[in-house]
Amino acid sequence: MKKTLLFASLITFAVFSCGEKSTSKETHAEAHASSDGTTAKALAVKSSKSTTAIIDGYLAVKDALVADDQATASIKSVALVSDLKAYDIASSQANDPEELERLQVEATGFAEKLAAGDIAAQRESFQSLSVTMKEFLKIAGADRTLYHQYCPMYKGNKGGMWLSANEDIKNPLFGSSMLTCGRVEETLALN
Repeated sequence: MKKTLLFASLITFAVFSCGEKSTSKETHAEAHASSDGTTAKALAVKSSKSTTAIIDGYLAVKDALVADDQATASIKSVALVSDLKAYDIASSQANDPEELERLQVEATGFAEKLAAGDIAAQRESFQSLSVTMKEFLKIAGADRTLYHQYCPMYKGNKGGMWLSANEDIKNPLFGSSMLTCGRVEETLALN
């Protein structure tokens, strides 16, 4: 009974908080709670400078989508494709190079799709890219702490995720229509 009540409270909070902008610290802290009501969990990733260009490119696309800028998202995605293709798996010393290569190819495909289409199609490709990028960085490593953020209202309440360089929610899946909808699910922290 208590779990059901807690779950219902969290769902109600998510629905109402995604439609409103709030500056109170109490609401900000709750927005960073995970889906089970606890704080976001941390995931250790190895420190690696080899992914810097890829992360920079990914975040540039994210920022363009946050700003509802379809043209810039398209331009930045072309650069991201180049950075993904240039990534040298052999020198990465990854413990699973075959999986890393599969994720590199998959991420490149999603990034290529971002170059064309309207902003809704770009956002759909970006959400898929985000899932793949998280898995890619878990193996390849990162040069900074990243935050796995989640919006429960994306795709007809199926939800969607992205990575961010800071905890503040700036939703690329909705842009200005629901800029602050979301929460931090996980922190990808450097080892």
